[in-house]
Amino acid sequence: MSNEMFPLTSEELEEIIRGLKARLEDDSYQEEWVKIHDELMIKEKQLKELILQNNIL
Repeated sequence: MSNEMFPLTSEELEEIIRGLKARLEDDSYQEEWVKIHDELMIKEKQLKELILQNNIL
């Protein structure tokens, strides 16, 4: 859960995304794949929005 006062940086989001992708490739997380996938989609969207916002500024 991110704190709105201190939003995640693009580097932090990229690190989280790498971790989520690694968990999707790990069979020991199979029961959580749907949840992990959903979280991955959210984080990728946040990263895309952050990059667009930074490009506008």
